[in-house]
Amino acid sequence: MPSFQYRAYDARGSLAQGHVEAISAQAATDALWAQGLTAFRLQGAGQEGVRWWQRELFAGGARRSDLAAFTREFATLVGAGIPLDDSLRILADQATSSGIRALVADLRQDVLNGMTLSDALQKRPKVFPADYISIIRAGEAAGAIGQVLEELAALLQRREEVRAKLRSALVYPAILLGLSAISLAIIIGVLIPSIAPVFAQGGKPLPPAIQVFLTLQAHWLDLVIGLATAAAAVTWAARLASSRSSLRLLLDRGKLAAPVAGRLLLQQETARMARTLGTLLRAGVPLLQATTSACNGMVNCHLAGGLERAIALLRDGASLHRALQSEMVLPAVALRMISIGEEAGRLDQMLLTVAAMFEQQTQRSIDRLMTLLTPALTMGVAVLVGSLIMAVMNAVLSINELAVR
Repeated sequence: MPSFQYRAYDARGSLAQGHVEAISAQAATDALWAQGLTAFRLQGAGQEGVRWWQRELFAGGARRSDLAAFTREFATLVGAGIPLDDSLRILADQATSSGIRALVADLRQDVLNGMTLSDALQKRPKVFPADYISIIRAGEAAGAIGQVLEELAALLQRREEVRAKLRSALVYPAILLGLSAISLAIIIGVLIPSIAPVFAQGGKPLPPAIQVFLTLQAHWLDLVIGLATAAAAVTWAARLASSRSSLRLLLDRGKLAAPVAGRLLLQQETARMARTLGTLLRAGVPLLQATTSACNGMVNCHLAGGLERAIALLRDGASLHRALQSEMVLPAVALRMISIGEEAGRLDQMLLTVAAMFEQQTQRSIDRLMTLLTPALTMGVAVLVGSLIMAVMNAVLSINELAVR
């Protein structure tokens, strides 16, 4: 029988720790509870020694697809009228992974101890992102946790579909670049070094292109170190910019001003905001709380700051489209559709329509970029490889001239 190491509090609030044998983490928690102990840490024996590639799914973070599946199952149970603690117990019992089982069992224990679901999720920021927690908290405040979970599951599924399409579009360019790199490595590392000694034996200087490639081969380690140093410097600069709000705000504002990527980013952020806001309004969350949750889910700090200022106008009684028009740089069609939705009393439906429209525009823009990127990469690689082959062929012809002489 599996053994679990626990740390718990007894009825007097004293700390207790030890081992307990049980068939599952939930059974271990129940056994400790029967002994008057409230476990706050439960870990399978020997779990610390598990190698990183053998760890369970939710050990340090969650994949988006798995989080969407968890939310869908949770929403189904809660929507059927099953209480939160019983829903979490069912999810833990039917979980196929011990990591998921332990996570859900810990969530259930927190809920049984009087903690709200959003607070229990907030204790695990590596698993549940900030916008996810914010939406759950808004649903709790509105008393519509079941409907919010259902809408949140649909929201996560939609985001995953968009990411899947983007990954599919990048497959061919990635394969093309990989094969091109292999071809260049073979030409520079194998073919050219086999030609160079012939020139030395014939007393003829090397062609300039061959000399350049031999220099690159001779100093490949320095080149790799230089590229690694440059990559580390860029990574450090990016982390520095993300850790300082002023630098990150300046960087995000610059992203929106970029010629092509800026428009694509604005479309994506508009769709994200409209989808989150429409989802919460459809679930019965008040406008102010829903807008606050949508603000927490935005990636671009410049747009998020504008939405925060718009929330302040909402508190003063302004309408949503006027507040957004005053404080944010959103597409005019989105603002107009939001205004129509407010006038017709169908704001949630209009926001979801806006989200669908801009998600489609984003996908079409990505498809056009990929359509242009593929032939551009093909031509660029063809020119580069062709230039190398021409340099090698010229060198071969020079070898023939040496042989004739």
